[in-house]
Amino acid sequence: MLKKINKILFLVIVLNFITGCNPQKEYNTYILKQGYIPFMQPLADIGVGALIAGTPQSLRFISPPKTCFPNTYNGINTEIRQVTAADLPEIAKNISLNAGVDANVIAANGTPLFKLKGDFHLIKSLDVHIQGASIEYLDELVFADWVNSGMSSSCKNYLIKGGSFIRQALRVDKMSFQFKNSAGGQIVLTADNIKSMIDLDANIKWEISNSYTLTITTPKYIGYHLAKVSPQDPSSIALIASSLTPEGQFNFIAAQAYRIFFRGLMIK
Repeated sequence: MLKKINKILFLVIVLNFITGCNPQKEYNTYILKQGYIPFMQPLADIGVGALIAGTPQSLRFISPPKTCFPNTYNGINTEIRQVTAADLPEIAKNISLNAGVDANVIAANGTPLFKLKGDFHLIKSLDVHIQGASIEYLDELVFADWVNSGMSSSCKNYLIKGGSFIRQALRVDKMSFQFKNSAGGQIVLTADNIKSMIDLDANIKWEISNSYTLTITTPKYIGYHLAKVSPQDPSSIALIASSLTPEGQFNFIAAQAYRIFFRGLMIK
């Protein structure tokens, strides 16, 4: 039974490059605390239904979401993927950069947005503001019907042999960036000079507001759950991973136990 998440939270996280501080680690820890595994590398065309292999640090993209879980079948909407708003704590991240590595990682991991150009040295820091969040999830009743009646044999065989797929994903709806120089002043942005500062991914939607803020409105996937089916009944989800082991590997647990003990942003 679906239940809307109604807990309202507010959180401000300030990340700085100071001795012993690791903005990338802070960012990943924040996502883990919401009950999701953070994406640790760029993955275009990611989302619920994507077939995934490898490790959290080195995911291998087997197949995009629509190959085994299409939006339409014989001209009819499958409705296998659903989206609902989530009350993710609002985040204001102030990141002081030395070389831009952490900013590039945060902007690129999951859905890639942009990359700071290495030969542009005017940017010394940037502020990142994240607004709005939603959860994309697999409708498990539709999933069961689809596996039994419409899924291809190659997709079904992948699942039966223990293959993993993204069952649920956390995404942010909007990200705003302000770039600062060495004196801490905001850098004026135009449609022309922004291209000399960063390489924007070709598939994102963006705009410049108040001459200082780059706003990206393309949803960005930042975290995910993995699932595996029962080999005896591929229409039934048997294992779910929404966290990592102490060794940094996927922590798969039985679906029944997961639904009892999981704490975080999810659809119940």
